Amino acid sequence: MTAFLFYTYSYFTPDTYANQYSARAARLAAGLCFDLATTICSGSAKNGFALVRPPGHHAGVKHAMGFCLHNNAAIAASAAQIAGAKKVLIIDWDVHHGNGTQEIFEKNKSVLYISLHRHEGGKFYPGTGAANEVGTMGAEGYCVNVPWSRGGVGDNDYIFAFQKVVLPIASEFDPDFTIISAGFDAARGDPLGCCDITPSGYAQMTQMCSGLSGGKLLVILEGGYNLRSISSSATAVIKVLLGESLQHNMEQIVPTKAGLRTVLEVLKIQLKYWPSLEPKFSKLQSEWGCELAVHGIWHLGTPNAKCPEHLHGIWDFQMPNAMKISELAFGVWGFQMPNAMNIFMAFGI
Repeated sequence: MTAFLFYTYSYFTPDTYANQYSARAARLAAGLCFDLATTICSGSAKNGFALVRPPGHHAGVKHAMGFCLHNNAAIAASAAQIAGAKKVLIIDWDVHHGNGTQEIFEKNKSVLYISLHRHEGGKFYPGTGAANEVGTMGAEGYCVNVPWSRGGVGDNDYIFAFQKVVLPIASEFDPDFTIISAGFDAARGDPLGCCDITPSGYAQMTQMCSGLSGGKLLVILEGGYNLRSISSSATAVIKVLLGESLQHNMEQIVPTKAGLRTVLEVLKIQLKYWPSLEPKFSKLQSEWGCELAVHGIWHLGTPNAKCPEHLHGIWDFQMPNAMKISELAFGVWGFQMPNAMNIFMAFGI
């Protein structure tokens, strides 16, 4: 005799459904995150990894979305604050922007939310998380979005963003407790995220976070659509949490040009809220100005850049489609040419 299981489904959104077991599963996931945050804050555990389903970072104040029913990271942050943490940092490296987490905390200066995600001008799900979304109602600067402009983003761009954006802001914020919304859909092999972070990349980012908040760190599983990618990436993260040391040289991280542009865009927006970013922003412009020039974007502050000899000066213009400028005298310029061909034509190359 064959037994059949029948489920009754209901849909919150076209991609978020539930059956008669979903509410309990979601409560268990949220409750585990709450308890684990409390345990870490009390000193009973140094850190933890919440291997839970369903995920949570798309769930907002009043809505379920993107397979998320309760916002596990937000609940963990609340638990940490109840346990005595005055300032909580949430770092979200899921390939999708955590729109729910941002909505919950965008008016709250006691929780800093930093997200690194594919954005592509709002064309990538869920469409939120532009660099200029910084928080509201007196909490400007407490939402930090690093919105990648394309897929295929890998270890170097993420680690570079951690070095130049995430860690400097996090250090200035000085959290008492740190949460990672750890989606592994930006991992190499994920069919939906189509990015290229390796297990080693996730391990390095985890190690970089381990120095924050006295090591009080809770990692919460979010998205991921390739079981092998999830398992290998999560294993690498857990090894770091267990104290395994890494032997990686992160001194000479070279980002892609698209990644560099994104990082500079974020720094330019956020430095008004985080003063410690100013020298880093100026140094990056100086060191990397010529890399941006190849793509037609120049900023002030490049006197020490190793620019092509025929530039003979400091430039401050945007020329996505520039015509030739060979008739222009060499020197120090300050102009914008929004209708130019590319910079190679600009110099007759």
